[in-house]
Amino acid sequence: MNLSFFRILGFLLFSLSILANCKSSQQQSSVSESQAVEKIVGDLLPPPGGEGEIIFNEKGEEVQNSTGEVPFFQKKSDMPNELYRVFMGSDTYQVRQIRSSDKIKRKPDPGGDELTKEEMKRFDLLNFVDDGYVTVGLNSNTGKLETISFDRRVPRINDIAKLIQNDASRWNYEHLSKDGLPLVTKFLINYQIRLYAGKSRDEIKQMLQKKK
Repeated sequence: MNLSFFRILGFLLFSLSILANCKSSQQQSSVSESQAVEKIVGDLLPPPGGEGEIIFNEKGEEVQNSTGEVPFFQKKSDMPNELYRVFMGSDTYQVRQIRSSDKIKRKPDPGGDELTKEEMKRFDLLNFVDDGYVTVGLNSNTGKLETISFDRRVPRINDIAKLIQNDASRWNYEHLSKDGLPLVTKFLINYQIRLYAGKSRDEIKQMLQKKK
C-alpha cells in the first residue's frame, strides 16, 4: 500500500536501517546530467535488452552500454516487454531505450525533462532511492497514449508515484512502420528515482509538525 509523502518521511527519520541502506547507494547514483552527453568511458557491456539491440538516450542519440553508465542502466533486463529505463532526480533526467528501437522511439522532449527535474526538487529532503514500473498502452490506430498503470512495483512515496505517472503520460512516440501504425502497443517503463538530503532533521520535523 502506498504511503503519503510525509508519512514516509517520518518513517525514514526514525528508521536507522532504511537510512543506512540509502546512504550506501548515494555515491553510485550521483550522476550529473552533463555526464550523460559525454563520451562513455569504461568497459563495454552487452546491451541490457539482448544481443543486437541498439540503445538510445533521451536525446534520441545512440549510446553504448558500459561500466561508465549509471548502474541502473547496466543490468540485464529479464522482462521482454521492458523498453525504457528512466533515471531521474532534481539534477538529472536520463532515458535509455533498451529494446525495439526499429519499431518505436520516444520523441525527445527536453522542456518536459527539465520540468520533471524541477518537480523533483521539492522531494529533496532525505537521501533516498526508489523505483517503479509503469505499463503503457497505446491506441492500435493512432499510436497515442491510451492506458497507463503501475506494474510489479509501486514507489513507496505516493506523491512520487503520481509524478512518475504524469511523466510517462507526457511522452510521445515515433512509430517506424511503413503505414505509421504502431507495431508496439504495450510496454514497460522502468523508473529509478534519486532523492537528496536537502534539509536538516530539525527542518523535516518542523514540516511534519505543520502537516499534522
